[in-house]
This record gives sequence, structure tokens and C-alpha cells, in this order.
Amino acid sequence: MPTQAVEEYLESIYKLNLRAGRVIAARLAEDLGVSAPTVTEMLRRLRDAGYVHAEAEKDIRLTEAGVQAAEVLIRRHRLSERLLTDILGMPWSRAHEEACKFEHVISEEVEARLAKVLDHPSTCPHGNPIPGSGGEGEALVRLSDAPVGALGELRCVEAEDQELLSYVERLGLLPGAAVEVLGYAPLEGPIDLRVDDAHVSVGLAAAERLLVRLHPSA
Repeated sequence: MPTQAVEEYLESIYKLNLRAGRVIAARLAEDLGVSAPTVTEMLRRLRDAGYVHAEAEKDIRLTEAGVQAAEVLIRRHRLSERLLTDILGMPWSRAHEEACKFEHVISEEVEARLAKVLDHPSTCPHGNPIPGSGGEGEALVRLSDAPVGALGELRCVEAEDQELLSYVERLGLLPGAAVEVLGYAPLEGPIDLRVDDAHVSVGLAAAERLLVRLHPSA
């Protein structure tokens, strides 16, 4: 069974691969907030354990065993978020930090019972798909890439920290919200949006973490 440190690296590699398509040691160190030598040593351990392999240009890829281990951890994390928000009533923006404490100690039996109690949700409260639930595969684009005039529905807040989650929550940018792109300010300024019936501006960095399903006419 992977140690907690190994699980955190596998989870980070898995998410970075989905988000950026390419994972290198420097990006992994930045995401985890650790030094380059620390990442190098852990990658050696992960390779020896059969969880990762390095491809051309030093790209880091999970092996099949690495993907499976990462998905187990992410599934338990996102089920924990559902438990915290849906059953215990914890604020939406705080669920991630608390779920980080749960994900490493949930057993296979508890995971199965938790999924049943929650009626087998397909996403976490922030809209991220729960691996193995059938919620994967929806065609989404980043809000920062949507053209002016685009209409769509916010489906996922691809964010992990409480500050960003609180920020988008204040703007009404929750999964299910109807969005319309009104314009982009110059020099990487904010994006003007209509969110349901409100007019708001969202920073470009935050918009890069918001995933929307565009209407066919967009």
C-alpha cells in the first residue's frame, strides 16, 4: 500500500497531467511546494515501485499501477468532500482541506459504504468527476479560452485552495451557473461575464481553473 507521501505525489501527477497534458519535475515541485532535490528523490522511489516512468524530454507519466493508485485516492477524497458538504453541512470552500485528512485513512469497505450512503455521486461538490463513477468524459473548455459571446454552463471549479474557492463562490461561479462571456480586458486583465442575472468580472488566473460546457451555438 502506498505511503501518504507517495499518494500525494501520485495525486499531483495525475491532476497535473489532466490539467496541463505534460508533467515535468519543476512543475511537480511547484505544485507540491517542495524542492527540486526532494522531487528527484521521490521520483526515484516511485520508479522503483513501478508507479511512474520518465518519457522523452523528462516527461513524467504514471504507469497503470500509478493511475490506479491515484484514482483510488482521488475517489476517496471527492467522496469525503461530498460527505462533508452534503451530510455534515460544511461550507463548500472548506471541504477540500478537510477531505485531505480523510482520503489517506479510508478503507475499501468504508469507501463502498460511503458511496452507497451518498447515492453514488458522479462529481465532488466542485464539479470534478469522481473516478469510476461514470462522470468522466464530458466535453468542457476553460472559461479563459471561451470566445466573446459564448454561452454555457459552469460545470467544474478545478481549484484546490480555499481562497480561490471562496473567491469564485462570492462571484456566483458555482457548478450549474449560466455564464456568458461579455469581453476580455487588455493585458491579461479580468474577463467580464454575465453569471445568471449578474454582471461580474473574474481574474484570468481564476478563469483558467473554471471549466464550462458551451452551448452548441457558441
